[in-house]
Amino acid sequence: MAEEAIVFAQGIEMLPDTLAQLQDMKPAGFTLRMLPPSASTAEIAAAMRDAEYLLGFPPFLPDEAYTAATRLKLIQLLSAGYDYLNIAGARKARIPICSNGGANSVAVAEHALMLILAVYRKLVLFHQNVTSGRWHQGIPRTADIYELEGKTVGLVGLGNIGQQVARRVRAFDARVIYYDVVRRSPQEEQALGAQYVSLDTLLATADVVSLHVPLNQHTRHLIDAQALSRMKPTAILINTCRGEVVDEQALIAALQERRILAAGLDTLAKEPPDPHNPLLTLPNVTLTPHSAGPTVDSYRKRFQNGYANIERVARGDPPLWIIPEMRDLFLPETVSN
Repeated sequence: MAEEAIVFAQGIEMLPDTLAQLQDMKPAGFTLRMLPPSASTAEIAAAMRDAEYLLGFPPFLPDEAYTAATRLKLIQLLSAGYDYLNIAGARKARIPICSNGGANSVAVAEHALMLILAVYRKLVLFHQNVTSGRWHQGIPRTADIYELEGKTVGLVGLGNIGQQVARRVRAFDARVIYYDVVRRSPQEEQALGAQYVSLDTLLATADVVSLHVPLNQHTRHLIDAQALSRMKPTAILINTCRGEVVDEQALIAALQERRILAAGLDTLAKEPPDPHNPLLTLPNVTLTPHSAGPTVDSYRKRFQNGYANIERVARGDPPLWIIPEMRDLFLPETVSN
């Protein structure tokens, strides 16, 4: 039986050791063509025409790239997010797009928890003071410095990542509430120690609002001026999903006017940000460069999940982790959360 072809669209610059791991983990019976991060959309489209599987971080491709890829059976992402893809084009060609199956959920959950603690304990400001020789100068010892114990953490989205955050937050003896368009079963809620509430209730109640939703037409600017106005003045906002889930100008105003306490952001509306973006200089903002997901450990899990899903399809089994926007094209048994 002829080997089936996998095209790896790198999309982002990856370390040689990571690429070597991808090659080493490739299952038998497949060929792997690794495209460089500089590959153009035309080069990716050309490679797709001779392949059964597209793996990695593919860019937005025109409709014709999908319709011309008559052998393609699966677009297997290594990312959890998929808002950068031409979903409509893939739908027309009836090629399923699958996410990474929660492979980076631990990495992002740990990063979200890190941001919560860094914001609460003024980690960046204290570090800057120590390294500049100021020690405690200019920082009252107890000003706006909090513990996570006893706080209410509100998770907007309780998918793979949100659930991992819930488990970790509970270890700090904090209360967990959540809002999601799909409510979890009573058994799942009990296991996670998470209470379902409306979005309005979450915003008004939570000391920490942490965002874990995909970016789509329903979640773009989900946290807008009105949502921010519902938050407590002592509340903090944590965003490790997508920058455009938040109305950035409304957030800047809320932070400048101290209508919320602070924010910890791994994602921004424009990346890299404009150097004049006020978020870069506000003292109550802690920033990281969209770095929550990539870890040595998460890449191994991404490759593992990606190859396993490709092998499923090669066997004739339905793929796992089909993105919600495409599930209606497939029978119920082809859908897995």
